[in-house]
Amino acid sequence: MKTLRERVAEKRAAQTMAFKKAAICFAIAATGFLMMGACESYKESHQRLVEETYSVQEGDTLRTISEAYLLKNTGGRRYILEFEQGIIERNPWIKEQGCVIHPGDQIRINYFVREDGE
Repeated sequence: MKTLRERVAEKRAAQTMAFKKAAICFAIAATGFLMMGACESYKESHQRLVEETYSVQEGDTLRTISEAYLLKNTGGRRYILEFEQGIIERNPWIKEQGCVIHPGDQIRINYFVREDGE
């Protein structure tokens, strides 16, 4: 016969396993949900890519720059973290210097705009 301590330990182990399974299911569902939004921009047929170079100003951060340019992105739905990661991928030197930017740095940014006449 098992002691109370052993039964409690087994129950906790089972609860922990159930929690882990639920967390994994949630992560998979959330990833799918986010990917649906990310792929939606590719469905748009009347959009064009805009490529700009931004000169970093005093007080700018990757997040504030991403927020400003995300508003210009009218060609499809993009999320702030996706947009910020896109800037880092387009400018690998940013990651090399620990994602720290300085006034005067030139950052290449791209986004999609919806074409008129739809």
